[in-house]
Amino acid sequence: MRNKILNLGLSLTLALSMAVPAMADETGGAAPTPAAPEQPAVTTAAPASPVLAADYIANITYNLAHYAQKLPNGHLLVCRVGAWDPGVIEVDQAGNEVWAYRGIQANSAQRLDNGNTLVADSGAPGAPFVPRVVEFTPDGKKAWEYVLPSLACAPRYAERLANGNTLVVLPFEVREVSPDYQVVWQYGLGKPGRPGTSGYLAHPVRAHRLANGNTLIVDRGYARGRVLEVSPAKKIVWQAAAAGSQTPGLVQPLDALRLADGTTLITDKVQHTVFKVDAGGQVLAAMSWGDLYKTAPVTDLWMAQPTAEGNVLIAGTMVTGRTRVAEVVGSSMKVVWSR
Repeated sequence: MRNKILNLGLSLTLALSMAVPAMADETGGAAPTPAAPEQPAVTTAAPASPVLAADYIANITYNLAHYAQKLPNGHLLVCRVGAWDPGVIEVDQAGNEVWAYRGIQANSAQRLDNGNTLVADSGAPGAPFVPRVVEFTPDGKKAWEYVLPSLACAPRYAERLANGNTLVVLPFEVREVSPDYQVVWQYGLGKPGRPGTSGYLAHPVRAHRLANGNTLIVDRGYARGRVLEVSPAKKIVWQAAAAGSQTPGLVQPLDALRLADGTTLITDKVQHTVFKVDAGGQVLAAMSWGDLYKTAPVTDLWMAQPTAEGNVLIAGTMVTGRTRVAEVVGSSMKVVWSR
């Protein structure tokens, strides 16, 4: 009975999380992976294989590294989901486990400045587990918890804001929640809608509050995703989307980061590429980490997080069944397009 529940937990987690296998649609049915748009390739010389600033390969196959955060001390905070021993773990540079909170199927985890850990818990496999955003102390005690009503509202991502509120990504909505559980800002319909409708989000997976007060939202979509910047008044002030006739564009964006110079880095699941986009939403360059797979093939990419240094932290499942978290150095990636 335990194994049945755990197996159900895996399927629910993968269905509700931002990471959907490349050969499955959003409801789990068979569907072809969207093709990357045709684009003029302008390649430059690069190392035969990308250089890695961090590399962790789990020595297990019964769960997978679904999300990771690189900590200031060089450790990795990893969300493991699967049929056995799921949880959030911290590993050092040698891969040794130094902290863990087990028994939850987490979609994201963020180490806070106070030493606590903020977790987006999917709530799988169901009762008595509930979807929630929860803050744990280093000794595993619950410091704060925001409970959601059902698995249909399972949080995909959460981050703590400078004002003490928490930004939460839900299946069709981005929500800012105060410490006393009040929704103080929200964007999205909160349910499926028609494309083009004001506030429409198809499949949001990330949201980050910018220094200007706006919110950068990554909507992975179904066949064509987009990244949009939304003002406090819920107006779209900036957007990057699919390819133009002469420029590359997004297929399934996974994450985005606004840099100090006003440009934005956006990673794409299907193309294994990080795009650099200007303030007008135009692509300036596209760099691929795909050569990394030549020596270590990956069956699915769960996360690709750009960093301020121009690197990309990825988490993927290898053909061996083991999962890998690697930080790819940006300057070692192949430039596949440049303006």
